[in-house]
Amino acid sequence: MTEQEKQALNRLLTALKRRLSLQICLFQEIVFEYGTADAIAEDNLSQEIVVHDYVFYCFTKACKSLMSVSLLLDNRLPEDAMILLRSVYESYLHIVYVLKNTEQIDEFVQKKIGLYTGRFKHPVSKKGNKMSNQVIDSETGEISNYGIGMSTLVYGSKYQFDKEVHTVMFPFLSEHTHPNMIASGNYREDDIYYSYWEASNTLQSTFFAVYLSTLILSEALTFEKLVEAKEIKYQCRQSIKLCKRFVDLVESPDPFDSFPNNVQSRLVELAEHLSKRRYAYLKPYPQSKQINT
Repeated sequence: MTEQEKQALNRLLTALKRRLSLQICLFQEIVFEYGTADAIAEDNLSQEIVVHDYVFYCFTKACKSLMSVSLLLDNRLPEDAMILLRSVYESYLHIVYVLKNTEQIDEFVQKKIGLYTGRFKHPVSKKGNKMSNQVIDSETGEISNYGIGMSTLVYGSKYQFDKEVHTVMFPFLSEHTHPNMIASGNYREDDIYYSYWEASNTLQSTFFAVYLSTLILSEALTFEKLVEAKEIKYQCRQSIKLCKRFVDLVESPDPFDSFPNNVQSRLVELAEHLSKRRYAYLKPYPQSKQINT
């Protein structure tokens, strides 16, 4: 790599870090201004309110994780940042899945809480084995399926290229979440000595943080009629330009062959989403209008 190329990548890293910081501030502002648990505050468990509360929970969870990611990146710990980014990614998938499949909200709220409180229990087979993929309602005796897997979440997204990007991004983030020798090179210096200070993945980690935070911010436009809508669109469009710059500048290894093109296509989808002039908001809750999925 030439000195000029190194300088270009360093400038890109600085720009991505600044972009992440700006977007985290916007996350924080949205949570502070609008983050109310309406189902609890209004004692109302109607589907649209529970959906709103759940996606805001996922949004807030992603916000806190991104704050931690930023601190880790500043302290040269990109591998641990990617562990948290997998959690951020899962929060994103939950948001887009629930927004499209609002009728499935009980899988994430009622059944999860019901298992904790004892209303729901896993039935037992004739052989005495717990059937963890089903639950039984102790009040009605009704048995229903339980659990929505990662592939279902991904294919439940309304965005075509979420599925394409997932096939590369999720395994890559997972390599750092669990012990996996494929990722061991990230913990070695000069490919021989194990090191707690090696930070070869800082640029990639920062890109993933900006990419995911941009996707999640864009979905916030459907939560409520936010005063910050114009600012969200502006920040997202700036991030799209920066993410495209990353994809153009950085050479991907063979397993990532399709990744740059798929990311570019997902960014085009995102730009189209931002260009829409009308949204169907989760809040306020108009009685005459269904949530647009």
